[in-house]
Parts: sequence; C-alpha cells; structure tokens
Amino acid sequence: MELNDTTVGQNLSASDEGMGLPLFRPPFRYTVGVIFILIAVVATIGNIMVIFVILANKSLRVNPTNLFLLSLAISDLITVTLAMPFHIEFVFVQGVWKHGVFLCYAHLTAWLITVPTSILTLLAISIDRFMSLKDPLRRYRGSEFMNQRMTLIIIGVIWFYCILWALLPFMGWREKHIRPLDGGVCFVPYTIPYLMISSFLNFLGPLLFSCVFFILAFAIACKHQRNAQILGESGSRKHHSKEEKKFFARNIKATKTTLMFMAAFFLCWQPYRYFSIASNLYGGKNWRPYPFKAFILLMMLGYLNTALNPFLFAFRNKRFGSTYKKLFLSLKRAVHPMQSSTSRRPSSLNSRRESSTSEIPENDTKDVRLQSIRKKMATPNTTRKDVVDSQPSQ
Repeated sequence: MELNDTTVGQNLSASDEGMGLPLFRPPFRYTVGVIFILIAVVATIGNIMVIFVILANKSLRVNPTNLFLLSLAISDLITVTLAMPFHIEFVFVQGVWKHGVFLCYAHLTAWLITVPTSILTLLAISIDRFMSLKDPLRRYRGSEFMNQRMTLIIIGVIWFYCILWALLPFMGWREKHIRPLDGGVCFVPYTIPYLMISSFLNFLGPLLFSCVFFILAFAIACKHQRNAQILGESGSRKHHSKEEKKFFARNIKATKTTLMFMAAFFLCWQPYRYFSIASNLYGGKNWRPYPFKAFILLMMLGYLNTALNPFLFAFRNKRFGSTYKKLFLSLKRAVHPMQSSTSRRPSSLNSRRESSTSEIPENDTKDVRLQSIRKKMATPNTTRKDVVDSQPSQ
C-alpha cells in the first residue's frame, strides 16, 4: 500500500554511489514504461466512465453498492492521476525527483490515501452483500441502516480516516534526522511502527474481514439452496418463495462479482504488500543494491488493479451497459451530427416509398379520409352505416 520510502531512498543512493551503474537498462525501462502508460490510459478512461455514468443516472445512485463503486472509482482515478505518473517518470529518469518537496509530499500523500480507501470500500461492499443475502425479502433495504444517506456517511468516514492516517507522518510521526529529497529521491522517512501498523490496519485486517463476510455470505447461499424446494412446496408461501428466489439469485450474482473484484485486488496488491513489509524489516541493512526491478514490477501489478476494477464490476452490469450505450450514441451525434442525420434518412425514404405506393401523402392522410367521407355523404345511395364504417378509427 504505502511506499517503503525510507528504504528506497537510502538504497537508491547507495546503489548509485557504490556501483555507478544505471538503475534500469533501456530494454527493461522502455518495456515497463509502455506497460505503465497503457495501464494508466485504460484506468483513466474506465474510471471516468464509471464516475460519469453513476452521477448522470439517478436510478444508479439509489443503490448503496453503486455509491461504494463511485467512491472506489474516484479513489482509483486519484491514484492513476496523482500517484502513477510519478512512478512512470521514476522508471524513465532513473529515480531522480525533479519536482520539489511540495509535489513529493502530495504524490506520496495521494498514494497513502487512495489505496487504503479502496480496500476499506471493498470491506464495506462485502458487508453490504452479506446483509443483502441475510435478508432476501428487502427488509434490509427498507431499514434505516443502509440507505443512501447512511452509505454516504460511511463513505465520508472512510475518506476522513484515510486522509487523517496519511497526514500523521507530516504531523510528526516520522524519522526526524532524515530529510526528504535526500540524494534527489522523493521519499518520506516513515517510522517502522507506522509502516507495520498501516500494513495490518489498512490492508491485511480489512482484507481478512472481507473474506470472513464473503464466507458467511456463501454459507447463507448454500443454506438457501438446500431450503429452496421446501419453501417452494408450500402453497401458502409460493408467492413469497418466487420473490425470494428472484431477489436472492440477483444478490448471488452480485456477490460472485464482488468476490471476483476482491480476488483481483488481493492478487494485485498482496505481492507488493509482502515485499514492502520484508523490505522495511530486512531490506534496509541487507539489500545492497535494493532490488528496484522487483519493486517496479510489483508496483505495476498493483496499479493494474485500477484498470481492472471498471471491467470487473461496473462494465458487467446491464444497467451500466445500457447507460454506456446511450452515452456513446449521444456523443456520436454530438461529434458527427451530419452522419447521424444521414443514418436516420433511409427510414424516412422507406416511409415515403410506402406512402407513394398508396398515393397518399404521409402528412395529409387524415384530410384525404375526411374528404372521402364528405363525398360519400353527398352521394344519394350512401347509407349511414357506410359512412360510419368509412370513418377512421381514433
């Protein structure tokens, strides 16, 4: 989650001064740099689309899970725009920081805020899924606990906590004898206790609790499947059983999707998390030079998660998909108005052809029918029944 910046700074200086070799050779540098850029582009576009669709569609904002997804997309977008570009630059400029102390602190603070926010939001989603499966007849959705207002409060608490925790080193909880930008490297001299507590409090702990809630959710699912036939056999409860099955199946699908999301987050960030813990406890004194290639590759794997999230969750939702389609068509008409009008022209031509075969103009059909009725009324042999039968249906 957070960078092991004290170890990075100390070992980067030792590597450059002691060996005099470039940090990354060109093949590694350009290959990793291109992959980083592709991840950044996909993650930026995907998360912007998720944010825009949820904000534009009022019906999507009613669902608490979608509000959590909105918070997650904002967190990932901040990660991609404020943290990732500097790590891409780190690869190309051999780790030298050229943007001053303020941007150095802003970059690392954004990193410390957004990644814990993502994992804590995932924990909130897992609790939401568990409660939905525990109460499949919507009593939970109708309660005062998890409505739109309460969801926004939970999201606000998560962000406030993560911001406060990220600012603790700048309030004094850091190594005072080490200066930032020492040797031209951007790092904050975190203390070992701060890094260890952060690892367990903001990553391993929430991830463990998320797993527990998902295990409980699937236990409820298995129990429901065993009791489904019993509930369906009772004639008095047949209607409730159908409603429960439908709602429960929808929640099972959402829970499986959330489980995929959690697995992706776990697999992407777990290797870097363990690497960070090991480097803080062992690497500062024993790794010379620091294994920067492993650091960059594991960092890239973690950033990959920000690009996967929109595809794993939002893009697989039918309501999201229909909104994306409408958005795309609107943008297409705005960018190419002549092309969109041309695409609609064949239908009008077909209607004109149909009208020309009947020799009745499309816009004057009602007037022509009224004229024919008047002619029949003027004919002596025309009966009242003929006139009524010839009148157009309303």
